Amino acid sequence: MNQLPDAGRRPAALSILALAAGAWTAVPLRLVIPGTELDLGFTLNNAVFVVENAATAGTVLLALGSAALRARRLLIGAVVVVGVHLLLQVGTAVVQLVLGARPDLLLGTLAEIFVLLVVGTGALLALLVPDPRSARRAGVVVVLVGAVIHTLWTSVLLPVVSMLSFGGLPPGMIGSLLLSTAIGLLVVAAAVLCGWAAPTTRRIGALLAAVVAVLGLLAAAGSFEMLGVGYAGVQILQGVLTLAAVPCAVVAARRLAVAVTPDPATVKT
Repeated sequence: MNQLPDAGRRPAALSILALAAGAWTAVPLRLVIPGTELDLGFTLNNAVFVVENAATAGTVLLALGSAALRARRLLIGAVVVVGVHLLLQVGTAVVQLVLGARPDLLLGTLAEIFVLLVVGTGALLALLVPDPRSARRAGVVVVLVGAVIHTLWTSVLLPVVSMLSFGGLPPGMIGSLLLSTAIGLLVVAAAVLCGWAAPTTRRIGALLAAVVAVLGLLAAAGSFEMLGVGYAGVQILQGVLTLAAVPCAVVAARRLAVAVTPDPATVKT
């Protein structure tokens, strides 16, 4: 695998890992929702179902940033993570089919499998296509398609389908869904831009990550009374991890800018 020149590859990789880790906190966030009692039945509170689906966002961001950065170790790690996650989802779907899960739960699992298949295909393209520039472009485009589908599914379609089964959308739900979608798309854009080997894109990626982190921390401030200390604490951790991507992306941009800018002392006049 031929890598593209990138003086800021290591800090850029750290920024991508920070974004993915922040997204993976959706797992403990989902587990500490007040009143949630997990089980092993065919319900929305099935423990395996909850963990697998909540973890998908982090897996997608890892693959997306890795395809944009195209650093060998990070990309191979992303392929492995996507593959393991996909196998777990396929196993869940088989159990649901054999034992007769609710149709909406099976649909959710199949949607996650489709997203992971698309994302995994993109990551493999980024890893295996011989020309590094073509590999990065193809990988990013394919993974980005999977990331957008996942964001729209989890932030809009799935909540709407679930609420309609209970009689319709409650007042104010549409605004909440739009905000959730916007934040999800901002994180997706941040992962691409933090990985892409250009100083300007990495600075923009850092800015987007900062916006998402600040919004998350503001949400945490309002969660203490409504959802409890445990939930707000995980939200704070999520915001801090996302915020950690900002200095890493800035350093990555600076190193790349210095590397591509000629030293004035060496320029002939």
